[in-house]
Amino acid sequence: MKTLTITAAAFAAAISVPALAQGGPPPDPYGDATVTQADVEKNAADRFAQLDANHDGSLSTDEQPNGGRRFGGGEPGPMSKDDYVAGQVRRFGMQDADHDGKLTKAERDAFRAQMMQRFQQGGGAPGGQ
Repeated sequence: MKTLTITAAAFAAAISVPALAQGGPPPDPYGDATVTQADVEKNAADRFAQLDANHDGSLSTDEQPNGGRRFGGGEPGPMSKDDYVAGQVRRFGMQDADHDGKLTKAERDAFRAQMMQRFQQGGGAPGGQ
């Protein structure tokens, strides 16, 4: 009986390893592919749902990344889903250099380099922060 239990446990472990390996981290939504504004809106809405721990439709400062500090300024406080999504779309618009509604890897890399240079020179994020 003991051998059967050990064998069953080993078999269960062996078949679960490939399933765990497939799980891994989620694919990078901003990998080498082009990202559209619709992608950003969907990802922002999904992220809002994850952050809204009490499911009240609003993010308290405790639920918000960075304790409610706003990108581009603004007072910390509760944030609606519409405000959260709009903030992500604003970031998208800042990175979309040719304003075609699509964000390429080259545009993301250029924006990142611009921001790194700005921070190294003592500046902050666009919009006052």
